[in-house]
Amino acid sequence: MTPNTIDSKDSVNSEVWDNLYQQRKSLLSYPDSSFVTLLHRHLTTAKHGHILDYGFGGGANMRVMLKRGHKVDGIEISDTVIEINNQILEEQNLVATLHNVQSHEALPFTDEKFDAVVAWHVLGYNSLLSLQSRIGEFIRVLKKGGCFIGTIPAYGDVSHDSGEAKNAFEFVSKVPTQNGAQIVCFESEQAVCEAFNLDMSVALLQSPLMDGSFSRHWVFLYEK
Repeated sequence: MTPNTIDSKDSVNSEVWDNLYQQRKSLLSYPDSSFVTLLHRHLTTAKHGHILDYGFGGGANMRVMLKRGHKVDGIEISDTVIEINNQILEEQNLVATLHNVQSHEALPFTDEKFDAVVAWHVLGYNSLLSLQSRIGEFIRVLKKGGCFIGTIPAYGDVSHDSGEAKNAFEFVSKVPTQNGAQIVCFESEQAVCEAFNLDMSVALLQSPLMDGSFSRHWVFLYEK
C-alpha cells in the first residue's frame, strides 16, 4: 500500500503540544482505567505481541503494555516528551522504541507490521483531513486480523463545548492548557464510522470533570 501523507502546511498542533511538554504539562503518571480494561478484554500477548502506541504522551498506558509483555513502538510529535519517556523507561528497566513523526508524515513502518494499534485520547487533535490520512496509515501498518483501539471526542466534551466551531466536525480549542489547538469532535457513532470509513464497534465513554464539564469520547474497536 502507498503511505498516506498530507501537505506539511496541514500539520497540526505540534507547537501546542511541544510547548505543553516542555512545561511538563499533560504528562499523566497513571494509566487510564478504561484503556486498561479494554486492553485486558481485547488484546493478548499471544495474538497482539507487537503494538503501535500512537500519541503516548506521558507514557503510562505504554508502560502497562510493556509490563504485560507486549513489544511497543511509540509515536509522538515532540522530542521533549520522547526524551522524558526514554528516561522513565530506563529508570523502570523497560524498553520501547519511540519515534518522532509529525501529523503530516507517513508512519516509518512497512505494511502490516503491527498486531494492534492504540490511539488513546490523541486523535481528536487533528483536522478532519489529517485524521483521515492518519487512519489510512494505521490500517496500512496493521496486520490482517489485528485490532485498532482508540478514542475520539464526542459532542459535549469540554473541548467541544468550549471550542470555536469551524464546521460540524472541526473546532479550535479554548481549553486553557490547549488553547488554539485544532480538534475534531463527532456527534454520533455513525458520524465516527463515516469519518473513519471503517466498519467498527463504537461506544460512548463519559466522566465528570468536577467543574460542571465532562470528558465525553467515542471509544472504538476495529478488527482488520
